[in-house]
Amino acid sequence: MSDLDAFGWQADQNGCGFYRIQLPMQGLAGLGHNVAHAQRMPTAVRESPDTVIVGQRVCNPEPSVTWQQLASEGRKLIFEIDDDLWNIDATSPVAHTFFARPDIRANLQRNIEVAAAVTVTTEPLADIVRQWNPNVHIVPNAVPGWLLEHQPARRDDGTLTIGWGGSATHNMDFGEVSDQLRQFLKRNPQTEFHCIGNDYARWMRIPQDRARFTPWVPDVETFLKTIDYQVGIAPLRPHVFNQSKSALKAIECGALGIPIVASAVRPYEDYVQHGVTGYLVRRDHEWGQHLRALVNDPVMRAEMGAAGRQQAAQHTVTATAPLWEKAILG
Repeated sequence: MSDLDAFGWQADQNGCGFYRIQLPMQGLAGLGHNVAHAQRMPTAVRESPDTVIVGQRVCNPEPSVTWQQLASEGRKLIFEIDDDLWNIDATSPVAHTFFARPDIRANLQRNIEVAAAVTVTTEPLADIVRQWNPNVHIVPNAVPGWLLEHQPARRDDGTLTIGWGGSATHNMDFGEVSDQLRQFLKRNPQTEFHCIGNDYARWMRIPQDRARFTPWVPDVETFLKTIDYQVGIAPLRPHVFNQSKSALKAIECGALGIPIVASAVRPYEDYVQHGVTGYLVRRDHEWGQHLRALVNDPVMRAEMGAAGRQQAAQHTVTATAPLWEKAILG
């Protein structure tokens, strides 16, 4: 392992670790580079002066000591961050409390400052981190290429599934759609809501016979194969934290041929082609209006799904690998 070109130091094994470390390393391997990734840094990597280390939101005390020591030795470090950790809403209490700690914020700043470069997902996030490091590379989120060929399993009993999947950090976002989705399901008995990861159906008081819940799936590829809906939704509150997020849920749905109904907030405004790959919601009543249009028109669903796949084909890890190569090894 001592002859690695790059090592991805993951913060977790969940979605962030998969999309921002594992997939980029796969992309670099596809370009012929010798790479590896893990949550723990092997001694061989620690002692190899030529291996570039990509650290994902390094901010805990012990990893920060290691990061600063590596910097003092002149090692090439790339700091990876994909969320605005300085503006997490209190409706995500665990993350909000942790990243509000003065020591964690100080570690984030110091660790960004000593990095050779920083990789981020979006321009708004780049604007935030440039105050500590001017060498910022915007590398958008991408999906694995196999997703474009995968055919989601579907119910065959005439029930049409509307769905969403994600972590328990979207309370404020589901506040944007809860009343409208509940009313829509009530008025359209041939539909159901499938929630993957966190049971927002219960949180929104949707009757149990109108919803399905799949518990958290930590393996991202398994999660993607769990998606079985015909229409995706992506509610997002117009909050400062969300302005730095990416359109990943829309890319995932698009790659699977699923049209999406999303909040007209910056991440989705910049990606969803209104009326082509899905719909953007600007007023509350439009949730029901757009969902009804898609539910009642299978031909339009198929056309939008095909357009979504065509768009998502430009957002695979193969497409973004050269950007990672430039950011990490350039």
